[in-house]
Amino acid sequence: MSGPTGQDLLRLAVTEPGRAADVATRAVATGTDPEELSYAHHALGIVQRDRGDVDLALVHLRRARQLARRTSDADRVSDVRATLGTALALHGESRAGLREADGAVEMASARGPIRPRALMRRAYVLARLGQHSAAIADLQQAIPKFRRAGDVVWEARALNLRAYARLPRGDLVGAEDDLRQAEALFTRHEAHLEALAVVHNLALIQFFRGDLPGALAAFADLGERYAELGAPHLELALDRATVLLVAGLCDEAAQVVGAAAVWTARRPQERAEVLLMRASARLGQGDPELALADAQVARRLFARQHRDWWRTRADLVGLQARIDLGRGSRRAAVALADSLADDRTEDGVLAALVAGRELADKDPAGASTYLSRAARGRHRGNPLSRSTAWLAHALDLEVQGRPRVLQAVGQGLDALAEHRASLGSPELRALTAIHSADLAALAVRHALPRGPRALVHWSDRGRAASLSEPVAAPSDPVIDALLATIRGLSHRIAEEPDPARIQTLTRERAQKEREVRLAWAATSGSGGLARTTSPEELVSRLGDRILVQLVNVDATLYAVVVRDGRWRTFLIGPLEDAHKAMERALYGLRSATRGRPIDLTPLALRLESALLGPVARLLPVDRSVVVSPPAAFLGAPWGLIPSLHDRAFSPTPSATSWVRAATASPSSTRTVFVAGPGLPTGGGEVVAVAALRPDATTLVGASSTVGSVRSALDGAGLAHIAAHGTFRHESPMFSSLQLADGPLTVDDIHRLERPPHRIVLPACRSGVVADIGGQDVIGFASALLTQGTAGVVASIADVDDAATVQVMLALHAGLASGQRLDEALAGARRSSYGDPVRHATAVLFAAMGAA
Repeated sequence: MSGPTGQDLLRLAVTEPGRAADVATRAVATGTDPEELSYAHHALGIVQRDRGDVDLALVHLRRARQLARRTSDADRVSDVRATLGTALALHGESRAGLREADGAVEMASARGPIRPRALMRRAYVLARLGQHSAAIADLQQAIPKFRRAGDVVWEARALNLRAYARLPRGDLVGAEDDLRQAEALFTRHEAHLEALAVVHNLALIQFFRGDLPGALAAFADLGERYAELGAPHLELALDRATVLLVAGLCDEAAQVVGAAAVWTARRPQERAEVLLMRASARLGQGDPELALADAQVARRLFARQHRDWWRTRADLVGLQARIDLGRGSRRAAVALADSLADDRTEDGVLAALVAGRELADKDPAGASTYLSRAARGRHRGNPLSRSTAWLAHALDLEVQGRPRVLQAVGQGLDALAEHRASLGSPELRALTAIHSADLAALAVRHALPRGPRALVHWSDRGRAASLSEPVAAPSDPVIDALLATIRGLSHRIAEEPDPARIQTLTRERAQKEREVRLAWAATSGSGGLARTTSPEELVSRLGDRILVQLVNVDATLYAVVVRDGRWRTFLIGPLEDAHKAMERALYGLRSATRGRPIDLTPLALRLESALLGPVARLLPVDRSVVVSPPAAFLGAPWGLIPSLHDRAFSPTPSATSWVRAATASPSSTRTVFVAGPGLPTGGGEVVAVAALRPDATTLVGASSTVGSVRSALDGAGLAHIAAHGTFRHESPMFSSLQLADGPLTVDDIHRLERPPHRIVLPACRSGVVADIGGQDVIGFASALLTQGTAGVVASIADVDDAATVQVMLALHAGLASGQRLDEALAGARRSSYGDPVRHATAVLFAAMGAA
């Protein structure tokens, strides 16, 4: 063979695959020597395998094996068989691959350079099969041999593979040590492509340690680097999707998996991994039926490939889907947990937890066996996995009837708070409520018999939004450019008459928004932890106000009333009744704002009974009320309730968030009035109320740009923004107010150095929030409160524009006389009697916070 030697050609197949393919193809066309031809086909097999065409790779490798057997070199045969084994494993022929790998190890001479390579390749097959201990054992033999022979690149490959095998066993320290060594060796020999595999595994370590932002940033960077090399990477896509799922970004994970599925057209043997990940994504999206279908197909494929480790993962996702569908099986849950009894990963913890929960009702003793097994993970792993294990421990104590359940719940919530503090994205912080829902439900169940103080404390701990510290948006020119593009697209969508073109622009905007959300998700938090308010501080801040905190305890509403330092608990009624009453009241109010004649009285009385019950009769007519409901009821029309209609009241996510609002102080007395474009009333109230405050900054028409409004809002004492509002259920962080040059979004609120102390948002649905896991909320108004605004007046539904002007004029008249927001809004409601449309409109506004 002219040019590179056989071993050189094999090295080129990894480092310069294009050049290797050219050389090997010429050798196949012109060569006659069996040894040279075996090297050529061997190299072509490696190139095609790495390009994803495993079928063609197998053709070349089988030909290489045939040619090698015509030589007298056993090591040459061994080397080809070892590579063939890895290709067969990739093709899904796991047993055949392992047979080839075993044969390669047996044939290789004990002291030659091929034996450690055969061991390493067998280790790859074993790791792919999920036999990680056996893989590590082979690598323990291979690595010293590479080191003694000075075979630096193969030593680095073996170290990288050993790290990969150590990760599922939870040996992060050993894995990182291996990877740092491999990284140094690859860098020294300028093996840049192979070094990316090390960076990939280092990103996995960040993920397993709980650094979601770091892992997302690393995977995004890796994606760009692989794209530059023209090498789409399926494993990277699947790992990135896993991180997105844990972060709660299920739609983004599904999109990544959807793109990865296209690649399996050339690598059908890896379809099982893609299906399993898609099943997990669909489970997170709330579609257990489709998740189950995907998991079942993935399971069959894994079973056909004899990949038992992966099959159990498909079983776990399938079982979770069945439970969500109400078709759980105690027998299946126990069998799965038993198969993962020695698994120290989060999957092992989760399987034991699921089995324990499935057994809890019928077999408490059996449940305790599995729950206690899951609880062993509470002192290891990242904060999220520890919180799951603490949940298992709390449930174990509960089924045994033992004390200290709340202490265990507290430890789980502490772990989640630690995780939340590591996140720089407010969306990701809110999405942690998905993980806290079970702990929060357990907390209030056990707090209820301990009395009202305990119930308020533990319900507050479960409402993560009230405990979030202010979060600054990342300062990044790439994100700034994306946001500018999004504003331009929104502006074009608003003016575009062609429906087809609107759809195209909307899809383009959605993609840019995803890029912003992912970029923000990759930013780390400050690490600070917040605390719940103490009973003493709450009572002190309330003064003559009355707190009514509603708590959902096992689908039943309870109310804690705090009045003049006295705490009392009341049973309200079924949660389902409250939901139905709220929906009917909102429907009636929406009808009334459209001028349809409707009697709101029965709806109001039913809403009062369902949400306040006996508490309504205990509220003195001359006292203000703070209402702290579960997240789902923040958007209830509280102003319709007869016992609240004529008084000042303020809804709040939690007692803690209200205390924080009550302690906020204005940084200035500046007043800002803004009127956005396209308002049917022309922003009529802005001109009128601005006349009451001649020193105010007024931005109307072309001057109401995002930049100028954001600058004016920063540190303002009072702001009023009359603009069209949009609440985005699919992307709450991009809920917005339409200004002259585009939308002012939640992202812009997080870019304020100091948010306005008080703000009035008359736009339709400006106070709507997305309920996350029943414990947290995210939206425009909630973002202001989280960032430090003391009070927000906003609407919870669509309102009549002309009536809104009258309500706002009455509101500002009250503010001008020195009233708080809730007092001024109560006056606006009282003044609306006699005008059904205006009355319904006034009721659909809420004064959140404490200012």
